[in-house]
Amino acid sequence: MNNKISWAALLLLALPSSAVAQARERAEPMTENAAARALMDNRLTPERNRALALALELGPRAGPDLRAAVIHAAWAEWRGETNRPEGEAAIEAKGTYAYAVGGLQDPQAIPFLVEVLPNGLFASNALADFGAEAFPAVFEAAADPEGHPYRVDGCLTALRFMLEDGSLSPRQVEQVQEVVRDRLSETQHHFVVKAAVRLALALGDSGLRRIVDQLATDRTAAEALVSPYLADGVTRSRAHQRRIDQVQETAQVFLSGEGDGIGPLRRSFPPE
Repeated sequence: MNNKISWAALLLLALPSSAVAQARERAEPMTENAAARALMDNRLTPERNRALALALELGPRAGPDLRAAVIHAAWAEWRGETNRPEGEAAIEAKGTYAYAVGGLQDPQAIPFLVEVLPNGLFASNALADFGAEAFPAVFEAAADPEGHPYRVDGCLTALRFMLEDGSLSPRQVEQVQEVVRDRLSETQHHFVVKAAVRLALALGDSGLRRIVDQLATDRTAAEALVSPYLADGVTRSRAHQRRIDQVQETAQVFLSGEGDGIGPLRRSFPPE
């Protein structure tokens, strides 16, 4: 009889029973139920990391409990409800969780994707993938006069993607025309104006095209539309003049039909 015991076995014998159980658990594939439990717990644990990895791997193939848990965990990260220290690691975690939520292709993720639009235009593509199902939330945010400018920008882009996909009804197209007309009639941040210009031309409405043509050729009209103020309420004249230049250049390029290939472009999410 061989009395030799492997070093691995000796190590397991020396460990507390809880550590042995954890080691065995790590060696076995994580189940969706276990992953969902780990993600619903806002503590930062190795199991939570494994659960997120599983969710990223499964994407839309994940079951409903795991999908709901991923969305819950992502909200917790973005709202600062975990004990994760602030810094680059926290920023990276937020991005990873947002990416995981986008990859679920679950309609329950729509409010979260609208929320994170200021932090990445990937969400515009993810929202456009839902088509008319995401329209009410996206339209509401695009029309919100108090909305974060980057969120409005992302929503206008998502609406353009939906239009390009042909996923909007005639009534929804009319609503989009209304919100674009509003955005090109009142003072806006320059990147909101640029997104509205592209959407206006994509709509093919003659009235909206005339507005864009005026912006392209009449600097006074462009200056009247683009907000001279930064987020802190400070005006920087040189930077503001460059913003006016960008708006006019955008209008001129897309009026000429030479804007093909200029992003953001429609891509299904996650990319294949």
